[in-house]
Amino acid sequence: MPEDKEVERGRKLLIPPFLTPQQEKKEQKKAERRVKIKGEDGIGEGVAKIPPDLYEALDKPSEVEVVAPGGSSHERKKIFKAVMSDKIPSGEIHVSPEDLRTLGVAENTVVTIRKK
Repeated sequence: MPEDKEVERGRKLLIPPFLTPQQEKKEQKKAERRVKIKGEDGIGEGVAKIPPDLYEALDKPSEVEVVAPGGSSHERKKIFKAVMSDKIPSGEIHVSPEDLRTLGVAENTVVTIRKK
């Protein structure tokens, strides 16, 4: 390299935005899950028994909202008191049969459960 040429310093190189590295977006915990709903005798009305893994995933809620399918304008929602139970299999929640009738769904219907 010849000594007579000086390197120009202090100038900034313009880099187009599509060439810059993208910042990683923080992945948010899903505040809702899709599970099967089942009716069980011996559970009071307005109470939903939830498995421990779902209870932890929803960040230990005191109340949950269950949304039954039926299209955007026909969704049926109900709020339940959340109770953790080790006897409930993963991917299911158990409510009283009367609550199933209120929501208008059959056993083993896939519903969305959210922390309220």
